[in-house]
Amino acid sequence: MVETRRGGAAAHGEANGHRSEAKGAAVKITKGRKSLHLLRKLFHALAGVALASVYEVMLDRQTTLKVFGVMLLLLALAETLRFAFPDSFFATLSLKVTSALARTYEIKHMSGMIFFLTGVLFCIYFYPKNVAILAILYLSVGDPCASACGIRWGHHSMKFSNGKSLVGFMGGLAACFGCTLAYFWQSHGPSTELLAVALLGGLVGATTELLCGRILYSDGETKGGPIDIDDNLAVPIFSGAMFWGVLSFFPHVSHYHGTFD
Repeated sequence: MVETRRGGAAAHGEANGHRSEAKGAAVKITKGRKSLHLLRKLFHALAGVALASVYEVMLDRQTTLKVFGVMLLLLALAETLRFAFPDSFFATLSLKVTSALARTYEIKHMSGMIFFLTGVLFCIYFYPKNVAILAILYLSVGDPCASACGIRWGHHSMKFSNGKSLVGFMGGLAACFGCTLAYFWQSHGPSTELLAVALLGGLVGATTELLCGRILYSDGETKGGPIDIDDNLAVPIFSGAMFWGVLSFFPHVSHYHGTFD
């Protein structure tokens, strides 16, 4: 999730949970980008952990790609129909079903789950299994933790140029550190090497999340980056690539799950 500051009346409306309606449909979606929206963050975390668990313990790589690929295609089809027929019963039903989890900008923009599943599929296809699993966890656990900490306590700490905060960065680091430590603990056990891998994993996940995000000012000017891609896509792809590099220096840790299957 992106911790973003926005200027002007539109941002004020989002921050204070003003009601928004889909065209032709009495669907109320009240949570904007600056809202903590804990239910959405919980769903984000549980969905990612569930997808990672399916790949880790239930399905092989090829089957996982097929199953998750079908899920992405169905979701993309649903979103296409919603935008193509905004006044239809289907569009209204779609927004009603997702209204408890959606943010106001998703009324007129693609659901974040499209990017979420695309990032998950990318990691499973291109990265070794251990890297893919942790990249998914960095997205599903580290990202919402960073966002929640930044939104709740970020005003107490220094801010970066794209609106992110040091508190948010530390929250993401702690979450990604915990995910890495827990993932390798059972197979590797406690060691200085494992702690080093977990710390570097935490830094990788938190840094990638930090580099995503934009500020939209009241005059329409934007400033952000340097990764100007939806964080649901950028976090798993970039953190996975960097963590794969990290593991190349720790063969005793990566040995246990270092294959694509």
